[in-house]
Amino acid sequence: MRRKPSLPFAAEKGQAVTIAILCMSMLLGMVSMATDLGLFFHDRRHLQNSTDAAALAGAAELPLHPDLAVDRARQWATKNGIPNAQIKKLEVRTTVVTNDTMYVEVEKQFNWIFARALGRFSDAVSAHAAARVGSLSGGYHMMPWALLQGESVCLNASGNAILNASCSVKVGAASGITGWYGALDFDGNGGGASEYQANIIDGTTDWKYCIHGDPAPGCISAVSVIDTLTGNKVGPTGAGIDTRLSAVICDANHNGKDDFGEVFQTNPGGSPTYVTTCPDSPRLVIIPIVSYTNVPIKKVTIEGWSLAYLSGYACVEAPNCSSGHGHWEVQIQIVDAAYSQSAGFLGAYDADSGITIRRLID
Repeated sequence: MRRKPSLPFAAEKGQAVTIAILCMSMLLGMVSMATDLGLFFHDRRHLQNSTDAAALAGAAELPLHPDLAVDRARQWATKNGIPNAQIKKLEVRTTVVTNDTMYVEVEKQFNWIFARALGRFSDAVSAHAAARVGSLSGGYHMMPWALLQGESVCLNASGNAILNASCSVKVGAASGITGWYGALDFDGNGGGASEYQANIIDGTTDWKYCIHGDPAPGCISAVSVIDTLTGNKVGPTGAGIDTRLSAVICDANHNGKDDFGEVFQTNPGGSPTYVTTCPDSPRLVIIPIVSYTNVPIKKVTIEGWSLAYLSGYACVEAPNCSSGHGHWEVQIQIVDAAYSQSAGFLGAYDADSGITIRRLID
């Protein structure tokens, strides 16, 4: 005959079942909350992405058309599933120059599913973004030198600029490619040494140049190709840089020059890495990132822009650079770069410049 289990054994079995039920309940609760939180963060990520897109869309109309910028931002938000009722703010603000920033703020209610069992039914989920418009070309910072893809240590294997990298942009004779040492003839008229020196001093160009395949408004799409300038241009390089750097604009520590930290400062917002604090400094320079197809190099194509600090120049391959012998190399430090209108750096603002840049700043 089968013996009945003793009372202690039955009690232990009942406790085990109770514990199992409690553990299962806890597990189901954790899974439910994880599901709720996953949906919450998915909702917030979608809201933030849509807000970023709306701010960038509105900034495309700045600074000249602030009313249209607000309309564009609203249209883009609606296109991404954000109704008017969820838009808290659409504002055109001023960061550096009048009407250069589009601010968007949205908020919606997220309805919890499983958290209702704990008495939590809904919570606000919000997002905000600010996009600022600036420019890359124009002004007096465009140097007649180039960063050559596949040849410069300031560029990675993909041909993109390396932040904080230092390199030469007008190289010595031993580094030249069949007679070209990095100098450019912006207007294509072959002005020679005197025009090259003048371009270093004032940094201006006659045309509004474009990134290849991504022309900016008001920029002739064909003007993404620049003629090269042959020869090492020893005298004009040194004389042009000396004259350019004789202007000292933001020398706070009185050491006789605009230091890197006086021209650029780390951006507390994180993106872009640096902000321009002395846009008029002659050491702030814009240098095209270029590619080439044929050797000898007679023409190069603009693939992007680099914003850089002009460190200086030095004589290489002496005997004597001051007497016209030897070769000058120009050194820069990369601050930022851009490869299209929709992302890039913000230098000195010029509303009529050829390349317009929009960047999220918040």
